[in-house]
Amino acid sequence: MRKALLIVVALLCFTCSSDDDSSNTNLNLNLLYGTWYHVDLCQEYNRLILDANQNYSTRYSGSQDCDDPEPDIYEFSGTFGVSGNFIIYTETNAELIVDGTNLSVLDFINPDIKHEILELTTTTLVINSYLEEGNNIVRDLGTATYEH
Repeated sequence: MRKALLIVVALLCFTCSSDDDSSNTNLNLNLLYGTWYHVDLCQEYNRLILDANQNYSTRYSGSQDCDDPEPDIYEFSGTFGVSGNFIIYTETNAELIVDGTNLSVLDFINPDIKHEILELTTTTLVINSYLEEGNNIVRDLGTATYEH
């Protein structure tokens, strides 16, 4: 009787455990940390910083021209996590800087937007962003390529 009970308990433990733990990732997270610059855009105005304490900040203007003295820049910061190949951002600060003036009037980015890491190497980070709108409709928001 005792053996049968142990076998049942063991089976329940193994069948209830999962290899699909959302915190598991095949990514080398040490490669993720650091300052990344958006390819083909002005580095000063277009960057992503991810640190080992899982804090992030991003600055985006879309500007290729680093000579623009006061571009319109979106700045976001907060914390992030990684689940599988996805980065999950939790924003705590969102600002728009227009002609050098900070305007803290931005709404936070939609938390339903998915940010999938397509490539991560020592020098390259490629992230595809999209929004699942339901009814099998996926709106592609674009792919960003960054380099150290």
